Amino acid sequence: MVEAFTAHRSLLFGIAYRMLGTVADAEDIVQEAYVRWQAQDATAIDSAKAWLIATTTRLCIDRLRSARHQRETYIGTWLPEPLVSDRATSGRDAAELADSLSMAFMMMLDALSPVERAVFLLRQAFDYDYAEISRIVGRSEAACRQIVSRAKRSLNQRPKSAAPAPAKAEQLVDRFLAATATGELPELLALLSDDVVLYSDGGGQVRAAGRPIVNADRVARFFVGIRRFYTPGAETRPLVVNGRPGAVICRDGLPDRVITVDFAGERISAIYLVRNPAKLTRVPPAG
Repeated sequence: MVEAFTAHRSLLFGIAYRMLGTVADAEDIVQEAYVRWQAQDATAIDSAKAWLIATTTRLCIDRLRSARHQRETYIGTWLPEPLVSDRATSGRDAAELADSLSMAFMMMLDALSPVERAVFLLRQAFDYDYAEISRIVGRSEAACRQIVSRAKRSLNQRPKSAAPAPAKAEQLVDRFLAATATGELPELLALLSDDVVLYSDGGGQVRAAGRPIVNADRVARFFVGIRRFYTPGAETRPLVVNGRPGAVICRDGLPDRVITVDFAGERISAIYLVRNPAKLTRVPPAG
């Protein structure tokens, strides 16, 4: 029983994190799935993997429904808790997972209902067939197809992210971080697309933009303006954030914000700035 669960634990966490957007909630769901798995008669289950995925997905749907009021009353822009790793160790696996872990994809999922989110995620990120998805969420195959079709139309209406090669993307992010640290307005403007959007999540706990900021001039001036709120000597550590180049910026050795971006060609088209302290507890400090 333990071996069967352990073999699929990473997959279950991946589903739960994408569904819920927070590491702690995802870990709770995986643990609850394990408790339920231990109570089963393994000889009566045809596929441990199918049972565990179905259970994890249903638990996530229930968690989302119970947390609906909390999400609806969230102060400011909601961004998922960042998943970070060192650039040197991320490699191919991070690249393969980048699309379904990206901030843009996670925000798109958050606009869907719990069942819609599960259907779209299982189909698009994990390539489940509609018969399997139907059994998991308790909807007809036709209904599941309609959900995916509607979600795709919504996704297609969003600007496409066309990132440069990984090494070039990291170089551009590093230039952007340097420009925000020094307040070089011309350099910032050169790096940003005309219609760039900044999403900033403080969760009502710390200073952050209450709404998305749109266009290069406003976004660049935002970063120049906020420099006065940060003490000298802030440390920046380059990271991979949800599969994309980014960084953690620390004050007094503790994470103050995590930042990552999307690209349109070789310009930054979207910036995601996570400052909510509750979402930074698992982010390693600089140094």
